[in-house]
Amino acid sequence: MDFAHTNGTNGNGKNGSGNRQADDQGKLIVLTAPLTEAIDHAGYFIQMAMASLPIWLESILNRKYPKWREVEHYEDGSAKYMPAGVRLVEKSLQRVYDAGDMVACYPDDLHKFIGPRTRVVAVSTHNPLGVTFAAGVYTSIFGSSKMPINSHYSRLLFAQLKSNPHRENFKVIVGGSGGWQIIQNDMYDELSIDCVVEGRSESEDSMELFAKAIRGEDLPREIEVKHPVERDSILFPDTRTTFGVVEMTTGCGRRCKFCVPDLNPQIDLPKDKIMDAVRANVREGNKQISLATEDMFIWGQVHTDTPFYFPNREALVDLYGDIVNTPGVEQHVLSHSTIAPAVVDPILIKELSRILLPKSPIHFPYLSSHPEHKALAPLIGLETGSVRMAKKIMSG
Repeated sequence: MDFAHTNGTNGNGKNGSGNRQADDQGKLIVLTAPLTEAIDHAGYFIQMAMASLPIWLESILNRKYPKWREVEHYEDGSAKYMPAGVRLVEKSLQRVYDAGDMVACYPDDLHKFIGPRTRVVAVSTHNPLGVTFAAGVYTSIFGSSKMPINSHYSRLLFAQLKSNPHRENFKVIVGGSGGWQIIQNDMYDELSIDCVVEGRSESEDSMELFAKAIRGEDLPREIEVKHPVERDSILFPDTRTTFGVVEMTTGCGRRCKFCVPDLNPQIDLPKDKIMDAVRANVREGNKQISLATEDMFIWGQVHTDTPFYFPNREALVDLYGDIVNTPGVEQHVLSHSTIAPAVVDPILIKELSRILLPKSPIHFPYLSSHPEHKALAPLIGLETGSVRMAKKIMSG
């Protein structure tokens, strides 16, 4: 494993220089994520490729996307874009700490912001060990020991932290959907991680964890924090997120026994807050938006008497119409959905197709009947039409 490999040291942004040196004392709290999870300027395909291709095939991406490491910075040297989870932690911390006490930065800029004053480095990671579904399926084609590109860059990030001259002064806290990989493989010592957090940053437990780290107290190796149960408790970042991700719902409601996200409360988030986050992304230069959800079709009918598979057509058409018609939004990509609403309300599908296809960056030349071969490609979850199976796995 080549830990000397760099993450884009030549990346100067359009709106600021990545070369600015931070104060010698450093920031109290530093937030970061692997470079491969932070970038969005090279398009959606490269993110999927980095989760699927082994590191020895990185040269393919280098040839196709020669500028993928060239990231943008703000004037203070902080990251212009970061995963939505990092931005959410940042927003949560701003309730307690001054904005000047923290920074969200790219891995190659860590040395500019970590100093004697630094007490916490928080890392969000999706696939630190390369064992997500895509990595397991596609990378294994090249052999079971082939490390995916994004796992390689995650390890580079942790290696930087481990070798930092101020390492004894700060705690490394890891969150994000990949934390379980570290827990199950007991990689704390190898990656120099003090604590893995399962859950959301809005939680008071999360804030207390940061407070303990700042006080220099010992942290638990693993902690599960509470999920907000009220929609007003969910925070929205007010700056740019990678791929313009804006949260739309939490939970799903089907209560499938095998699905961890569905253990979260079923909440559809207020339209005004969603639109504020969309406009914040556009204001900061983002031209693409994607609503994060376990099932887009539950928005607008959560906690009503309507069964979950009957979508609120008017609400959904209104929401998506306002998003794609927001000045500055040039691309929109769907995330997760279910098939049932397409059967229940085909008119909704036609309406959403009419609204969303012009802004879709996805093209299926051999499948799409659109004049430009554009397509909408939401990620469909496991479903069944069997009453017996539904009772067995979706008893809620």
